[in-house]
Amino acid sequence: MMKRLKSAALAALVATFAANASAADVETDTLSISIGVDLPFLVHVVAKEKGWLAEAGFTNVEFKKFQSGNLAGEALLAGEIQLWTPGNLPPIAMAHNGVPVVILGSNAVSHGLEKIVVRKDANVEKPEDLYNVKLGLLVSSTSGALLGNVAKHYGLDFNKIQAVNLAPPEAMASLANNEIQGIVFWEPWPYRALTELDTKVVHTGTMSGFAQNDGEAVQVSNNRTVWVASQDWVKNNPNATKALVEVLVRTQNYVSDPANRDEVLKIFSNFQEQPLEMNQALLSNYTFDASIDETYVEDMAAIADFLEATNRIKDRRDALTFTYSEPLAAADSALVSVEGQWKP
Repeated sequence: MMKRLKSAALAALVATFAANASAADVETDTLSISIGVDLPFLVHVVAKEKGWLAEAGFTNVEFKKFQSGNLAGEALLAGEIQLWTPGNLPPIAMAHNGVPVVILGSNAVSHGLEKIVVRKDANVEKPEDLYNVKLGLLVSSTSGALLGNVAKHYGLDFNKIQAVNLAPPEAMASLANNEIQGIVFWEPWPYRALTELDTKVVHTGTMSGFAQNDGEAVQVSNNRTVWVASQDWVKNNPNATKALVEVLVRTQNYVSDPANRDEVLKIFSNFQEQPLEMNQALLSNYTFDASIDETYVEDMAAIADFLEATNRIKDRRDALTFTYSEPLAAADSALVSVEGQWKP
């Protein structure tokens, strides 16, 4: 018995020493992270609130919120934040335009997350009815790609759809006032529109709500949130990059475990001051999976297809050329089946 106790104590000591050594290895103890109000940031909030970022050596962690993805991207390049977790469209567009960003892994795969929600009195019953309404969305986001893919799938002229470039809060107010008749956004905005206004869903990223094919599986979204850093930060902070990815993967595993569902939703809802029941209803929209695999490659290529078709990018690049997979492989080799080509 005494021998087993000594062994357990020794193991605990070694683990503590290893954790402290790892924390001492990081080049910086400061981390600024961009977050939003929606559940992809469950990972980030739980990682901080459980103390795991501090354990990794990031004892000074702050969250920052931005009015738009463009502003967050600019903050990343200015060194004001070190981790940005947008939908995959903005970093793909940036990389094709020579902006030095690198993707470290996926945060959440959420093909069904984005939804086209319209006022019931707008009488949108078939795809062609979208010509008759104004839709609020961030045109440069993955929601723009979803709308473009809906138009392509149903043979609509994308340029004839009246898209109004609005951030979610402004779009919600405009929808309530009938200044626009629909929104194309990710959760929790569709949930709020459906609970607060007389609206309905006519399409999600994976399913039709049009009368002609209601309930039919139609994938028109390749949305996933991804972990994005600046190339300079990764080059200058190799140990911190590795430690950060390790914490994010650890937290993904934790929040994905059904046994932890109630705990993590309470942590997130309290932190964001949001209704717990809303987040309970929305969590199933997300699969927290960091994998760099064939599905990752396909999703990234589909977004690039949209950007190329709408003349927003030229000189097409493979997403793997701005994907750095070594830290992810170090955290869990099973998560990398297709190797990123970017190197520090």
